[in-house]
Amino acid sequence: MHKNLHKAGIIVAASIPVFILPARLSEGQWNDPVNLIGSEIVIFFMSLACWYCINYIQQKQGRWAGLLLSLLCCCVLSNVFYFTFNPVFKDFPFRTAPNPLGIKILMLCSRGILMSVILIPAAYFLKRDAETRFQRKEIERLAIEKVKIENRLLEQAVMERTQALQQALISLEKSQEDLEHQLYIQSRLVASITHDIRGPFGFLIVVSREISRLADAKNYAPIHEYSTELHKSLETMMGFVENLLDFTKLPVHQKLAITEQVNLAQLVKDKADLFDGIIRTHGNELEIDVDPSIHVSSNPNLLGIVLHNLIDNANKHTLNGKITIAASVKGDEAMVMLQNTGNTVPDNIMQWLNSNAGSDGAYPPLGMAERLGIGLILVKEITSLLKIRLLMESVEQVTTVTLTFSQDNA
Repeated sequence: MHKNLHKAGIIVAASIPVFILPARLSEGQWNDPVNLIGSEIVIFFMSLACWYCINYIQQKQGRWAGLLLSLLCCCVLSNVFYFTFNPVFKDFPFRTAPNPLGIKILMLCSRGILMSVILIPAAYFLKRDAETRFQRKEIERLAIEKVKIENRLLEQAVMERTQALQQALISLEKSQEDLEHQLYIQSRLVASITHDIRGPFGFLIVVSREISRLADAKNYAPIHEYSTELHKSLETMMGFVENLLDFTKLPVHQKLAITEQVNLAQLVKDKADLFDGIIRTHGNELEIDVDPSIHVSSNPNLLGIVLHNLIDNANKHTLNGKITIAASVKGDEAMVMLQNTGNTVPDNIMQWLNSNAGSDGAYPPLGMAERLGIGLILVKEITSLLKIRLLMESVEQVTTVTLTFSQDNA
């Protein structure tokens, strides 16, 4: 706007003295070229001053008020420049000097009006052109802003979609990992059921074989005692199987979510009863020292599987020995300790059980799984799931397994 204003002002201001130059030459003013050139320069600056004043008024006032003020401004400036520079340069082409002051002022005002006829339309045109240019630039600016906003919205939408897709992929991967882990645990639980039932059923086979032998020998006196033991063991096994079958019907995540206050003394007794006969068959003695008042917050079924496998493992490696199950509370922790005499556990097996290795569902190293058996692998896996600290120690044919329940579990 300012650049065009200055260019247009110079052009319009220069055109006015050029426009009146032929009239001044016809009057013979070329005889005094100094006065002619000087007065032409004065008229140029007067026209330029009128130009800037008219444009300023056009910006500040409305159409009609601006028109009147522009005419008045041209008249005033025409008088100011005449009375200021006329003593030096006679710039008016008509005979003004001999007239009275009032007539001079009117004649000078008429000159200002003639200038305004040229300057006001040019200023108005320049204003309209500037407004048009501004509107065009504003439209272009708004269009560019609209494109920028649309681009930002598009980028934001793409980002949100990408984040949503990433979250969906993360959730899918997490779900897949959870499903694979659940399938892994489910397979371990099925293996545990088969493994846990095998020992008691082996005792039932021994009892039934003994009853058959006594019947063949017609030694009927001990048969009643063996039959009672057999019936008792079958009832216990039936309850155990029904509980396990009901438990396996639940999804794995529901099994893990089942948490309640577990009476350790009652749970240990229930599991020990399953092994009563087979423990006696091995000539072992089971001693339980658990305070009935000790309770821990845990999953009773999974904790039962841990105790079941520990008792079974202790009985397998003990012959004519002693198995002890004790519990105690120290501060904010409850501990269950299972101890047996018998074979010493190899160091590499103890190190694997006591370490974090395998707690994420990984199998033990090759060659170790067969020596561990499914029981200890299940113990390692389930204690990790239940957040129970597992520690095994084996010194001089005495093996001790300690389960520690933190404040969150106790």
